[in-house]
Amino acid sequence: MGGQYGSYIMYFLSQLLEKQRQMEKRKQPAETGAEKAPGGRTEETEEYFTCDETAAQWHKEKDVELLKQFCREGYAQAKKHGHFIIGTGKTGGFIGIPGRFLIEEQPAGGATGFTLWQPLKGGEELYESLDEMDEKAALQIYGYWIAAIDSRTLKVSEV
Repeated sequence: MGGQYGSYIMYFLSQLLEKQRQMEKRKQPAETGAEKAPGGRTEETEEYFTCDETAAQWHKEKDVELLKQFCREGYAQAKKHGHFIIGTGKTGGFIGIPGRFLIEEQPAGGATGFTLWQPLKGGEELYESLDEMDEKAALQIYGYWIAAIDSRTLKVSEV
């Protein structure tokens, strides 16, 4: 990873993941849209997917410049949409890059781990399966390309 911001990024992501773990332990309902973080701050959580294969709690991150340090392959797409998402689930941490189910919007063509694509909530109603999705639907339905992320090393891998 390296660079002058490497330790900052690791700290930022580890703190975000730890906050998510603490919220999960408190078992506050995610449907409220806001949860209290330590110090009385409110953390926004969102349900992005109807059926989330990761079963993660997701948070939107608007500082896309962070991706330059550990996930360059997702930077251009995240910059285009102005954000990416970070999630924590029972099996670990995840990163989601916004985009459509198109090879040109898949970070690194899936070579670095972004092989899971999930449509935004409600999008799955427009097709029966990803194998049968036609080009028209692929152009209209937005979602996220998702990869696993190691919270200690920030290494991105396949879910």
